[in-house]
Amino acid sequence: RESLEETKEQILKLQEKLLALQEEKHQLFLQLKKVLHEEEKRRLKEQSDLTTLSSTAYQQSLTVHTGTLLLSMQGSPGGHNRPGILMAADSAKQMFDPKCLPPELGLDTMSL
Repeated sequence: RESLEETKEQILKLQEKLLALQEEKHQLFLQLKKVLHEEEKRRLKEQSDLTTLSSTAYQQSLTVHTGTLLLSMQGSPGGHNRPGILMAADSAKQMFDPKCLPPELGLDTMSL
């Protein structure tokens, strides 16, 4: 059998070991939190990059589509290789008053 002194000594050693294990647990927990935080930041950045990339791709496709539309609008309104101005006969078919259309469209409102 152990004496009372030996038991007290053993208890002290076990308490020290417990404190060391608790500190190790605390450090590992902090490390886990840090890793999870970094992972979350990386995931959000990737998600943001994908959103930006898809938004940029959308903007580029919109620009290409709009550019194609403007190119097709620069041709004749009736599609007969006439100049880009509306003839008097076509003005009755217009959806908008020519004065409301922006000058970039190449429609000569003064000749109407």
